Amino acid sequence: MLLSRAIHHTVTACYSVLDNEDRQIDIPKGPAFALVSTFILCLIAVALVQYVGNVILTLAAVEDPYEGYSPLSNESSQHLMLDNDDDEGEAPREAINSGKDRFVTSSIRRTVAYLRNEAGPWSPFRGMSAYIVMQIISSLYTIFVVSLWRSIFQPFLYLILFLCLAPLSLVLTHIIITVPTQRTWFRRLRSTPFRLSKLTLPVVGAEYIVRQVTYIFPNLLMFGVALPYMARTGWTNFVFGTVVFVIGIALFLLLFVFLSLPVTVVRIRVQAALLPQGEEPIIPFDSKAFGTVTTMRDAMYSLVNTLKTFSLSDRMRLFKLIVKFYVIALTMTAVFMFLFTVELLWMVKESPDIGQYLKDTFSNGQ
Repeated sequence: MLLSRAIHHTVTACYSVLDNEDRQIDIPKGPAFALVSTFILCLIAVALVQYVGNVILTLAAVEDPYEGYSPLSNESSQHLMLDNDDDEGEAPREAINSGKDRFVTSSIRRTVAYLRNEAGPWSPFRGMSAYIVMQIISSLYTIFVVSLWRSIFQPFLYLILFLCLAPLSLVLTHIIITVPTQRTWFRRLRSTPFRLSKLTLPVVGAEYIVRQVTYIFPNLLMFGVALPYMARTGWTNFVFGTVVFVIGIALFLLLFVFLSLPVTVVRIRVQAALLPQGEEPIIPFDSKAFGTVTTMRDAMYSLVNTLKTFSLSDRMRLFKLIVKFYVIALTMTAVFMFLFTVELLWMVKESPDIGQYLKDTFSNGQ
């Protein structure tokens, strides 16, 4: 009840606009509570899906099953049998020894099931505390540092932030790719030598720069050229604007698949190559296969050497996983938009003043 009153008070304060007769718009408690609750639930769901996607893509970036390895034939992973567990156990075992089925990360469902079996029911969210700390630091840095500078300097300030967060990024990757331990992320951070974090600075910096390139040029075409052009000329040159917009989307996909995604994988694999001795991977991979990084010179060369370990099949496997997560995200967005629409209609029905205010606002272009 207190939560309902608090939400109602907050929403009323936010929407306490005056109409022509200086009357305050009455916002009903029920729809207000439902609308705010759905919004909070949407934020939580999106954050959880995004983090699980980050965990699975990190695992997929380092997984390298050796010849004859089958995650489904492991004694600890019998639940992953895709067929019936009756008397046909041998058939799936043979089938998975070839092609993409050798990979634990060949599908989202398969990876989540594997993680739950190997590391407990909450394992898809492992390392989230370190991730939350990184997000809090990034938000505070944006509010109190980046926002005070002109936009031309902001990319350089964000680059400094990414480099400063390199130790936390290294710890987070190690938490995700290893079996659970009793150590917290903070203890891992304290026990990780700074020299290891320093060796990741070249790939962390390269990843940030490549991401900026991947997003800046397509956004410039789509939102700096195509949409403004169509807004100015209307339907007369709609075809030209559409073509430019499609070119922007195609350019983004090309840059993402052939530039941004490989560099992100390189960063993860370099971090995996720095896994301390004694740490047991949760999925099969050989950190030595990603190269030996012991000096800053090795760290610089690792940008090229580790990239060679990222084959076309690996690239397509990761791209398919990313597409699946985008489909999940779009589906969630559609569901929540439907809920928002229903709750907003409910609010308008309970309080016609809100409907009239929204109508006046959009008709006047405010």
